[in-house]
Amino acid sequence: MTEILKRHTLNVFPALRYKNYRIFFYAQIISLTGHWMQTVAQGYLVFQITHSAFMVGLMEAIAQLPAMLLTLWGGVLADKFPKQNILKITQLCQFLFASSLGILIISGHINLISLGLLTFLLGIAKALDHPARISIITELVEKKDLHAATAMNMSTFNSARIVGPAVAGWLIVAFGVGWAFLLNGIAFIAPFLAYNFIKFTPHISKPHPGTFQSIKDGLSYAGTHSVIRILLLYLAIISIFGWSYTTILPVVAEHVFSQGAKGLGYLYSAAGAGSVLGAISVSAYTKKFAGKKLILFGGLLYGAALILFSLTPNYYMALVFLFLTGFGITTQNSTIQATIQHAVEDRFRGRVSSIQSLVLMGLHPVGSFQIGTVAEHFGSQIAVRIGGVVLFISAILLFFKTPKSSLHK
Repeated sequence: MTEILKRHTLNVFPALRYKNYRIFFYAQIISLTGHWMQTVAQGYLVFQITHSAFMVGLMEAIAQLPAMLLTLWGGVLADKFPKQNILKITQLCQFLFASSLGILIISGHINLISLGLLTFLLGIAKALDHPARISIITELVEKKDLHAATAMNMSTFNSARIVGPAVAGWLIVAFGVGWAFLLNGIAFIAPFLAYNFIKFTPHISKPHPGTFQSIKDGLSYAGTHSVIRILLLYLAIISIFGWSYTTILPVVAEHVFSQGAKGLGYLYSAAGAGSVLGAISVSAYTKKFAGKKLILFGGLLYGAALILFSLTPNYYMALVFLFLTGFGITTQNSTIQATIQHAVEDRFRGRVSSIQSLVLMGLHPVGSFQIGTVAEHFGSQIAVRIGGVVLFISAILLFFKTPKSSLHK
């Protein structure tokens, strides 16, 4: 029975056949759980200090600003140097900065300036980490299992969205907000150790042009590749108008649903649960459906669920709609990311991954500032609803404006 179950699991999740990927996968779950604990804690802390939706958005924008400034450079580093070395260094830096935040908060010495500074430094490490972490997946699995591995990678991010926010809500109530930051710092030890056990392909040093020329070449390649170009543009819309709803959840939880830290944590967790199911579905059934149809389905569900979330006054219905939101975004994004990684040439992989990271993370400050400003003047529900409408329309336009053969099937 055990052997049958194991064989079935590997058939559904083929990426888990690879030992190196399994080590990477489990370490990411631990680290990303910490990430989501801090995400909830940071929004909660800023809102409790300032009671301002604008300040919640502004502080998140500051935290994500390095992604806008440094992610492309991170892609050049990922193409020039061994990715595992970059990843080890960034894990240590994130451990240091997140732990420092936790200690300052627990000791009562935190203020908005020190919070902004340390989250900015944490953002620098993340900006350099993300391109290497995305592009390294191709070294852990065979190309035929890349779509499944990408979906599984999304599932780690979203599995953590279930556990992390719920744990953060409990920690904040039981011990205080600082412990969520401190445990996030400790969680970075897991991937640091994992990168020492994974057997990577030896890095072959190749001549590269200068940094700015490398960035220019990467941008030129992505801009002239029809599939990559249109998917990156679509990801930019998602980043600005879709993903930004997570920034404003602390405001929605308190003002609309009269929920505290635990209730806020469950909102994040509901979206995470939907995302996990979406990742599992893509991993298991990606070969049965055209990528274009999966992207359309995910985009329509994502937009519609956000609109419904912004309209309901009922907390429990909000949990259902956020579950559907998570399912939609992961179905869509994992298909998009796998399609890009499948299409890109190896010599440009790090740089294209950095452009992808720039679009997903670097535009997050724009989205955070946008939704914080709109929420401050028109209300948090209106701000979320606008994003849902934009996403719904964009998904339809993408489907009908791209040739059938242009997206991976």
